Amino acid sequence: MDYRYCRELKHNYLIVKSDEKESGNKQNYQMKIMEKSRIDSFIPFDKRVINGETFLYYRINSMQSIKDRFSARGMSKDQLIKLFSSLKQALESLEEYLLGIENVILDSKSIFMDFTKENYRFMYYPFGKTVDISKFVDELFELVDHEDEDAVELIYDLSEKSQMESFLLLDYIEQVISESQKEESVYQSMSEDYRYSQSLSEEKDFFSEQNTDFDEEQYEEKLEIRNKETKKTGVVQLIFAVLFLLLMIAMMYIRMNYILTREENSLSMIVLAVSVISGLVAFVSGIKDFLSKDDKKIVSKKTVIDDETEGIKYDYYNEIQDTDSEYINIEGYKKSVSVKPADASEIKMSNSDETVVLDIDDEEDRGITLYSSNTDKTFKIVLDKFPLTVGKLEECVDKVISDMSISRIHCRFSENSEGKITITDLNSTNGTFRNGLKLKPQEENVIEEGDEIRIGRICFDCR
Repeated sequence: MDYRYCRELKHNYLIVKSDEKESGNKQNYQMKIMEKSRIDSFIPFDKRVINGETFLYYRINSMQSIKDRFSARGMSKDQLIKLFSSLKQALESLEEYLLGIENVILDSKSIFMDFTKENYRFMYYPFGKTVDISKFVDELFELVDHEDEDAVELIYDLSEKSQMESFLLLDYIEQVISESQKEESVYQSMSEDYRYSQSLSEEKDFFSEQNTDFDEEQYEEKLEIRNKETKKTGVVQLIFAVLFLLLMIAMMYIRMNYILTREENSLSMIVLAVSVISGLVAFVSGIKDFLSKDDKKIVSKKTVIDDETEGIKYDYYNEIQDTDSEYINIEGYKKSVSVKPADASEIKMSNSDETVVLDIDDEEDRGITLYSSNTDKTFKIVLDKFPLTVGKLEECVDKVISDMSISRIHCRFSENSEGKITITDLNSTNGTFRNGLKLKPQEENVIEEGDEIRIGRICFDCR
């Protein structure tokens, strides 16, 4: 299926030519559903008939295909599961409108990420069957982050099961999502217990480092004392709550049985309001402290040190003096720490009067470098690794340019089969230009030294 891209006014379109000259009632029904954007998970399109041929104009504003989105940084396992969740939601929504999943286009160029809503959108093609699971899995394998072992394992598992005759994509996605939710729930249930045990372990390690006489019995005794003090505090607060209640009752009795002047009436209202608020605060705090669980109370490090080891201070500066002085400046430690990189080496200048001849071939092999020409401070983009994606969204591109005229994922530099450097506009809002000519979206254009490249409003000289 051939795609064309175009931009009309403020809208980006992906254009697909229909393979059917005449459409039946089924295709007409499908097209009406998609044209009216009734299903959020799918990209809406407009039907246009030009010279007797039908074209579908998919509206892909503020979207990028997953092929372009993850060309710089691969997909992690969480991103894969999010993609599967969006696909599951899309397939289930088709059932509500009695539409089949065989018309969903599953490939890396046809699945888009909507940055405004942070979800995935799919293309629905009403003419013919387009689903090819094995090809889709192969493309996902190319996009996945190969350093993420869980993501790679998930793709391998999908690839193996997709070869089975009884394989159903929707059932597999439900299984993956269910297992992911179980793992997340188990992790959350264990996290509190782990943090509690970790804090208890750190507490004991801290005392052992201070060479104090801390042991388990002293620690449990201290916990018991703390818990008793907390309960006593709760009882006191409850007593105060009762006193405030009595004061409130007394004020209500006075207001109902005596005639008060304006000043006395105002004063009684203030006393009554203060009594109600203070009584509620004391009651809630008292109940909370009195009913607190003993096993959740942990003595803080600072409290135990103040009670048990008053006057004992850890000698941080003596500890620093044991460190190699080559790496840390002891005199200026309180202000800054100077760290020498492990792979740093001292640069020594030769005393010889001989001049070394530079290798011109090495200079030529460095490739093309882009230098900005209309910015306050010149910066450069070195084209030495491909593909190299440029944009302003840090997590999606290789080179970040923070400028309002730059799109999130603006353009991509790559190397073609002939070894020449090319630039491709990735459906950017303000376009990409070469020597004053605007580039067509998703079309590779060779660049050479001496060319002027404009990305958004920023101009670059190729050298």
